[in-house]
Amino acid sequence: MNRWLFVVLALAPLAARAEAVSDLLMAPGVFAEAPVGSAVAYAEERTVPDGGSLVDVAAGAVRLEVHEDGGKRELRLVKESAGQAQPVGTFPPGVANPLLLYFLETTVRATAEATGGSPYYIRNRIREALVAADATGEGAEREAVLVPFAGDPNRAKMGAFADLTLRLRFDPERPERILELSADTAPGEAGYHEKMVLIAED
Repeated sequence: MNRWLFVVLALAPLAARAEAVSDLLMAPGVFAEAPVGSAVAYAEERTVPDGGSLVDVAAGAVRLEVHEDGGKRELRLVKESAGQAQPVGTFPPGVANPLLLYFLETTVRATAEATGGSPYYIRNRIREALVAADATGEGAEREAVLVPFAGDPNRAKMGAFADLTLRLRFDPERPERILELSADTAPGEAGYHEKMVLIAED
């Protein structure tokens, strides 16, 4: 199975409450009608514990680009750092927001590597937290806060990641327009920080 297709299926919400945050943010096809050649870009910064495969990112960027090749449309996720562009993955236009999937899967990977926990278990806890989340705020800016291991029976084994907190700031009228995504553990040498901020829409 294509790795990113697996991620989509693994992070797809459980049966959600009416008008749940997960229904908005994990809605399929939010970029299906985006014009070919359009792109959305986020500034990215990251700090990770030692020993994992992920690296610190001081001032990077992540771009989602809409392409068409031979009449077939696809969404391409590209990372930019130090003047270099690196492909991350391709997605069909009907998928849920690839930028959100990238952010969530990066957090899953960092958590699994730092704690030795199962990525499947961690994805499920994040998915359940997303389904349970409520949004605060008014107008075109809302925020959902996820604390996936707050009541987890294994939190004592997770070190700094026991208090992992994800924040998603978004426009409820345009669910594809996530303004900021962040994930943070409690401060400390073994801590984790990931932040993506919307900087451009072409």
